[in-house]
Amino acid sequence: MTRVRTYLGVLGVGVFLVCLALWPLAARAADGAQAGAKATDGAQVGAKATDGGQVKVETPLGPVAGVAKGEVSVFLGLPFAKPPVGDLRFAPPQNAEPWTAPREALKPGPMCSQIPMDLFQSSVASNHAFPGYSEDCLNLNVWTPVGAKKGDNLPVYVFIHGGGFGLGAGSQAMYDGSALAKEGLVVVTFNYRLGALGFFASQETLKQYDTTGNWGILDQIKALEWVRDNVSAFGGDPAKVTVGGESAGSFSVAGLILSPRAQGLFRSAIMESGTIFGVESFLFARGKLDLALKTNSVLASAFGAADDPEGLAKLRKADANLLTRLSPFGFDFTKPVFLGMSPIKDGKVIPTDPLGALAEGHGQKVKVLMGFNGDEGTLFVPAPEGSKDDQVYKDAVFLLLGAEGAKAFWERFPVDKNNDIVARTRQVIGYAFMSSTMKRFADLHAQFDDVYFYRFDYVTQAMAKLGLGAAHASELAYVFDFKMPMVNFGEKEQKLSDEMRLRWVNFIKNGDPNVGSAPPTKIDWPKYDPQNPQAIVFNETVTAGPFPDLENLDFMTDLVFGPLPRK
Repeated sequence: MTRVRTYLGVLGVGVFLVCLALWPLAARAADGAQAGAKATDGAQVGAKATDGGQVKVETPLGPVAGVAKGEVSVFLGLPFAKPPVGDLRFAPPQNAEPWTAPREALKPGPMCSQIPMDLFQSSVASNHAFPGYSEDCLNLNVWTPVGAKKGDNLPVYVFIHGGGFGLGAGSQAMYDGSALAKEGLVVVTFNYRLGALGFFASQETLKQYDTTGNWGILDQIKALEWVRDNVSAFGGDPAKVTVGGESAGSFSVAGLILSPRAQGLFRSAIMESGTIFGVESFLFARGKLDLALKTNSVLASAFGAADDPEGLAKLRKADANLLTRLSPFGFDFTKPVFLGMSPIKDGKVIPTDPLGALAEGHGQKVKVLMGFNGDEGTLFVPAPEGSKDDQVYKDAVFLLLGAEGAKAFWERFPVDKNNDIVARTRQVIGYAFMSSTMKRFADLHAQFDDVYFYRFDYVTQAMAKLGLGAAHASELAYVFDFKMPMVNFGEKEQKLSDEMRLRWVNFIKNGDPNVGSAPPTKIDWPKYDPQNPQAIVFNETVTAGPFPDLENLDFMTDLVFGPLPRK
């Protein structure tokens, strides 16, 4: 079996390339409140608060004050864990400390320490000043229908941001939960530790905590536990939680389905572009504990830290920004990046063999809505400027698939007059990095619970001009109804957004995208059957039927993972 191998740190970074390079403006403010604006006192949950008025909620941790914006109440920057600093760096997150005085929730909390990117400041969902980066970043955001109150038992959608486990924030403008909350949901987004602060592994922490390197995943579980314990105060039902994510967020959702630590925290899942199987794509570490310990020690040595109690103490005193900046990260598959940080298959948080665990039915029996985009690989292989060195692209495919896999790929997908080497390299990355992992997950999980599969193929004029097609992360704007400045959201785009958003909402509410509000296209979304794979395709015309490009996808899935294991 050919194992997937690729460069470190690229999981999910496409969402940032799209958001930052293509859609840099925060077209809609999530909080709806102007910086420094005063909220009107006295409006309580359960009442129709005046637009811009204060909305108070009494949570188990203490009282909070958000703001009403149109049909939605918004609460930003709520802590869900203690600050992961000092002795809590490289440690499982701890419960947040309660408070007594009303806590303002009117602006996003700091984003987790990460490699700064130009234009990122404008991608945060706030009219407030840029919140900055901090190690004290474990905060979340909540959107509810105005008037929601305890006892309403509304379905809850918890969304995990992408960014390759090295970038991102729950407060990014594209993740504004307002449009979904208007449909009767409670929506939650949050931050989790990134880079070395989220995924550094060592023998010393393994001894102390019986796990190591999955601090960011444990943050995600802690956020879900906060939802379980607190969401009813916002009108949500902790028994009706759907967890979703895109790219690295989708990798995470797949991991949570399989994680013993996340059992019982959600009843359904949404996965957009990626699964935990992709962890094996990390060059060198590849999610393996023993290799992660060796490679992560290289970073520790830069700080003069050995893998012992003294060395751990030294790393916990190191500058957080420096640790972050030294966390290798990259999104160009033609330029290898080594020693990157990713979730680790430790057998405690993530199974040592996720593929085998899923095949044996050890994951949670939850309904899943999942899929990928038609051109997943374009963002990870930039088009060359001027003359190109073909060997660079051949090397990328070799590192991705290995010698035998690369040979098989080039035989099936040769360079020709219609497909140059850049197009073919993008194609193999799209197949091997995203779509094949999604199909294999669906084939296995559908043996135990319902799966609804999609493919997103809609290409805007802006994306077509850039040669990106239906690129990685481009579906997000339609799910969240985010008005992208460069797309010129017209009637056609709005109809597609309504189509996808309502089907997501139906799934979150009912576990079936066909049950509930009627989307513009009244066609049934078929359940996924490994013996007769069918899917819905989101394009200018929405269709449902046999899985697109099935022969090539099956070929690549078997090339990457080997024959399909049977229950």
